[in-house]
Amino acid sequence: MVIKYLDKRETHAMDFEQLRAFYTLAQTKNFTKAAEMLHLVQSTVTMRIKQLEEKVGKPLFIRDKRSVEITQAGLTLLPYAERILKLSHEALNEVASLQPYEDYLSIGSLNAIWTSTLEPILKEYHCRYPQIAISTRTGHSSDVIQYLLDNVIQIGIVYVPPSLPNFEVIPTWDDEIVLVCCPESSVAQATHVDSRELRNLPLLYMNWGPPFNEWIRQTLPRNYVPKLTVDKAELAIDLIKEGLGVSLLTRSAVKAELAAGTLKELPITGNKPPKRSAYIVLPKDKKNKPSVEKWLSLMSELGYSTT
Repeated sequence: MVIKYLDKRETHAMDFEQLRAFYTLAQTKNFTKAAEMLHLVQSTVTMRIKQLEEKVGKPLFIRDKRSVEITQAGLTLLPYAERILKLSHEALNEVASLQPYEDYLSIGSLNAIWTSTLEPILKEYHCRYPQIAISTRTGHSSDVIQYLLDNVIQIGIVYVPPSLPNFEVIPTWDDEIVLVCCPESSVAQATHVDSRELRNLPLLYMNWGPPFNEWIRQTLPRNYVPKLTVDKAELAIDLIKEGLGVSLLTRSAVKAELAAGTLKELPITGNKPPKRSAYIVLPKDKKNKPSVEKWLSLMSELGYSTT
């Protein structure tokens, strides 16, 4: 299998096996180990690297008797080789997933959105449409957008909307950011908290991105540095339950704990935090795909905006 790229002079064919040899050697920095991992003889790996270097027109590695070091040209090529190999693997998996199913759907989102909102939708979709194969991806908003650009997923649901041609961005729901604490903590005795007093609380800080960032800069002193910063709502919830502090989390992330009484909400007065908006992002040419239409219809049925 080959991929072709153009320069100003001629067309070159870049072989997948050459890229695989290059990527493996870049990871191992050893021809013998690379050959073992690829189940090849060392001379074959050497030949594939040489052929690739001839096509690129620059050396990709510096060799001596003891080591192999990647060059600047190699470092430039490496992320592209990794993405190409990853996409070829994804493509084969997607094709294989169609058997014995009629269609497939791949969705990407953030961990916090999966656990707080999308999980019950996914369960219902899985039960309602047994003839559709489903796969999920999890990452930050930027990761999910890259999955969309690479055609790894058909639908992305993110907090930070992209500005991309040929993609539709649909505001789907707004989520409040609320201050929560352990019911047994001394802070729980308060009936409310003024936003200006947040600086005096043991805040477990979670960055919810814009416009939350702007609000927090206005609310806390310029030199404020949180003692503990977390990147997962589930971790923040566990730490709050253990009495380590309070946190600003989305209502959807803590609704079960608030209902069960294992967390308590402290209403914020004064300058309240902005709501966190979630967005559906999908390629315009995929919106009429049956599996995508069914997912959007189900979200609409459950009360989420999809238009």
